[in-house]
This record gives sequence, C-alpha cells and structure tokens, in this order.
Amino acid sequence: MNKFVKYLLILSLLTIKPVFAQSEIRFNESLLPYKGGILIPNYGSDALVPRADEFKGYILYYKNNKLEDFIKPDGILKHPTGMAICKNKLYICNLNNILVYNLKSLSEKPQKILFEDNPKVLNDIVVLDNILYITATDKNAIYKIDLKNNDLKPEKWLDIPSPNGITFYKNSIYIASIPSDYKTLTDNNIIYFIKDINKPVLEKFNNIPGLYDGLGISKDGNIIYASDWKTSSVYAINTKTKEKKVIFYEKGLTPADIGISGNKLLIPDMTRHRIIIFDLKTKGKKFIQ
Repeated sequence: MNKFVKYLLILSLLTIKPVFAQSEIRFNESLLPYKGGILIPNYGSDALVPRADEFKGYILYYKNNKLEDFIKPDGILKHPTGMAICKNKLYICNLNNILVYNLKSLSEKPQKILFEDNPKVLNDIVVLDNILYITATDKNAIYKIDLKNNDLKPEKWLDIPSPNGITFYKNSIYIASIPSDYKTLTDNNIIYFIKDINKPVLEKFNNIPGLYDGLGISKDGNIIYASDWKTSSVYAINTKTKEKKVIFYEKGLTPADIGISGNKLLIPDMTRHRIIIFDLKTKGKKFIQ
C-alpha cells in the first residue's frame, strides 16, 4: 500500500459521517457537552447571515458516533448560538431573544425571553449559581437573568466592548471581545476577566487583539482556551503567567464557540460545517460532519 493510499484510509477512519440525522451540520456556531454527547446548534441556512424571513435553525445531538435530530426546525429557532442548561431547561441564544426548551418534553413550545432594549446579537451564555450571564455583542454589554425569580427578566450587568464568548471558573468569569463588525480590530478586542462575580470589576486578561470567538477553561482553571478567526487557531493561555501558545491550527479553520469535555477540545468549524474533536493529551483529532 503506497503512502498516499494509506493516508486516505487513515483520514477516512478519522472522519465521521453519521447518516442517522435528517438534518446535517450547517453553520454550527457553538456546541454544548450533554450527557456524554454534544449538542450542536445550526443556523440551517444557505448563508452565514440568514435572511430576515429565515427560521431554519435546529439542534443536533452527537453521541457514540451517531448524529441525531434533537430539536428539529420548528419555525422558532432562527440564529441559535450559545447554550446553557439548568434544571432540565435548555437556554439558547437566538439572535435577539433567549429560547427556553423543556428537556423533559422537547415537543413543548419553548418559552421566549425578550429584552427591553432589543439587542440584535445575543451571542453566548453561561449559568452560574442559578443566574444566566449573556453576552450581547451589539450592545457592548453582559446581561444577567436570575432563574430563581418567577419573572425571567434580563438586567444589564456590565459594560464591555463587543463581548462574544464567555466561560467561568468558580466565581470568576472570562469574556472574549470581537469587533462589532467581525473584521475591524481595535485594541479593545482582547480577553477580559472578572475576578469575582459578586463584586464585578472588569480587568484585561491579555493585551493581544484578535477575532476572538469562543472560550473554554481547563478543569483546574490553569488554562484558558480561546478561538481566533484571525489566525485560524485555538490558543492555550496560562491564567497565571499569561503565556500564550497555539494549541490547534488548521489553514482555513473558522473556529467558533469552542467547548471542553474531559481531555477533549471541541471546535465548531463553522463555515466548513463540521466539528473537530481534538485530544489535548494525544493531539489526535477526528471530525464530525
């Protein structure tokens, strides 16, 4: 067997092409580990920016080499991006609102949470101590929603330049900034840090601007992983020394809202409609597409 044929065989074994879902991965902006698998939201459109009248969004579920429909196109999901789960409820950023699906009964119509000042780009979301923290890129703000209240009313929590990805470790939060037009870098487009959510003070975590999208953090809190469209890379940044190095690079990579699951780095390669699973220990990789 010549080397080229052997290479193609290995590549085919590493590339997973499930055929179980009716829908395919299509403009997958983020992902969320869930019950040993991965939830994958998709725009489902024919273009990176869906038309105003397009509501083709859906959620896929990948587990045990199977890709299945989780939430089929329902005419409600339009632009699903960041997701969070709390007490059997799935919260999804959906452009200008948050949709809440009942994980025990996905056929139920989702609750819709609206924002008084009408943000146009709700991007990412995390839940910490029963409070949702949501980045609104166009509003230069982070909102919060206290899930302990019956009235799920968003409140502006913090001003920050065009926030995108968000992650946390204990009571600390990290936020990635991206240009509001997604291309014109400024000195403000860095990674920020809030040491204590109970006493929120915005600090600079790094000083190198980028087209930062997603953030993830190691289990021990020592490493922040940040995706950058400008360099088609995912960086590993030491939270103590701020030493930064490329942990994953691929030419043409469009790394959106990354995730961490055990020793696996989960990378949505958005415009190439696939997920890359990168083993942080062995450096091996496989694809879902």
